[in-house]
Amino acid sequence: MHLTKYDEGWTRRHFLEQVGKGMFAAGVLSPLIVAVGRDGNCATAYPPELLSIEAYTKGELKTGGVLSAANVDIVKDLLDPGAYWQIKHDNRWVDLAATETNLARLMPAPYLQATLSNKGKHRIFPDGNVYTLDGKPWIGGNPFPEPQSAAEILWANALNWSRYDSQAYPVRDFDTDADGNVQYEYASYYVECQTVGRLALDPHPYMRGRESQLRIVGGTVLAPADVSGIGILQVWAYDQHKLPGYYIYQPRIGNARAFPTDKRFEPQLPGNTFFVTEYHMTGDPLLTWSNFKLVGKGPMLGGASHCADLDQPNWMHRTCGGKSGSKYWRTRMELVPEVFIIEMEPTSYPDAPISKKKIWFDARTLYPVTMICYDRQGRMWKQWESGSDYYERKPSMQWIEGTPDHFVSWSYVHAHDLLSNRMSRFYCAQTVPGGFHATVDEQSLFDDFCTMEALERSSVRN
Repeated sequence: MHLTKYDEGWTRRHFLEQVGKGMFAAGVLSPLIVAVGRDGNCATAYPPELLSIEAYTKGELKTGGVLSAANVDIVKDLLDPGAYWQIKHDNRWVDLAATETNLARLMPAPYLQATLSNKGKHRIFPDGNVYTLDGKPWIGGNPFPEPQSAAEILWANALNWSRYDSQAYPVRDFDTDADGNVQYEYASYYVECQTVGRLALDPHPYMRGRESQLRIVGGTVLAPADVSGIGILQVWAYDQHKLPGYYIYQPRIGNARAFPTDKRFEPQLPGNTFFVTEYHMTGDPLLTWSNFKLVGKGPMLGGASHCADLDQPNWMHRTCGGKSGSKYWRTRMELVPEVFIIEMEPTSYPDAPISKKKIWFDARTLYPVTMICYDRQGRMWKQWESGSDYYERKPSMQWIEGTPDHFVSWSYVHAHDLLSNRMSRFYCAQTVPGGFHATVDEQSLFDDFCTMEALERSSVRN
């Protein structure tokens, strides 16, 4: 007979006490970093009741089951309020997956190794930015694997969204009305390249002459025809007080122009429900936001892994929910044993329509899992929910040449306007028009997509 020692009530009290005391220590049975450093697995840091949805709910829910309006109240406390509303009131279904405990399947192996080997080599300087102890730019990995403040949690995501030196995303986007009927559909290709904190690509840890930069983001809209050839380029400064240089190539004009910095809170394409500021949930330079606070801590249901559908054509997810029956991706969620809930405010943007964000960070990886934005009246306005997976090639799968046999990536995003009930749902496809495919740590991505010359080639890519 199994006796539940760490039941739901105990874990809730434990995490509430930690938040009340301002404690950020991750792990319950032992420090999380100790467990991960021992064998790359987080299981020994948590009791069984935080590693199994069946144990947590005393058998009311099980791995392989479906979360729906009929049973969602059992785990209301484990969901962000946006996801709860979708399941309870808008006919969204979510499949329950097993909790992943192997950190090598939750983040890239080089990043995990650098996190452990570079522990204690970084700190936040008086200007608010992160440097090595001798004042040089960040050298890779999570600079704060044992965070002691909300800012340290945020820095892990702010410095490297993908945790690779470079990553390319083929993106299919579907923008719907309140019922889930698709009104706009787009295909795009986006590339992120780190200029510092590099681990796999030469030169590392810095690209020579680019030590004052953090990352460069390039991309092209490939479909439909009326927007095909639009290109974007963002050049991020290492100093996180500075807004990125942002350039857009318009094929009808035939040249690249600077994108106004005050447009960060507007959609880029018709039908989009998301803004530039929401990319990866921290789409602005970190230090243009402030008042960082830990406002919650504990387990949650989220798409931390097991979210890809590699057996489906072009990796497209099935859909469910809304009056149309196809408003949401049919996703998977697992019991994440511990998350940090961080609140932040856009203090450098006096005209921002957003008053604050709350972001749920997986304590095991410090990847953001979901975000709620609030409008100026304090109403919940937007939910950004992301799911991830360990992409692994298997013999029976169709796999495009050049796509790595295994890599970690986000798999889907729900960008839900909770006030209008409109939705942008997009996913990381295997390929998009033009033959562009998913890849990571590819040396050619920088020259092909992350320069002004590459931006001006946008119109000839499709």
